[in-house]
Amino acid sequence: MAAAHEGVAELIVDLLFDNGGISKVSLDAHTSKLLMDACAAEGPDDLIGQNWEKVRDALSQSYNRYI
Repeated sequence: MAAAHEGVAELIVDLLFDNGGISKVSLDAHTSKLLMDACAAEGPDDLIGQNWEKVRDALSQSYNRYI
């Protein structure tokens, strides 16, 4: 968790790659909820080991809510 604009909480997710690379992805509350639901996660620790595509899909769904 991290503080974003005006102190609003965001979830920071680390994507780990086979080559040792790491990407940090910041998720707002709406996107975090979508990801947690998709992973049937009760807390952030339940996201460990999940497929990165679930992060991608949550970001896409969150973005598309404005279309």
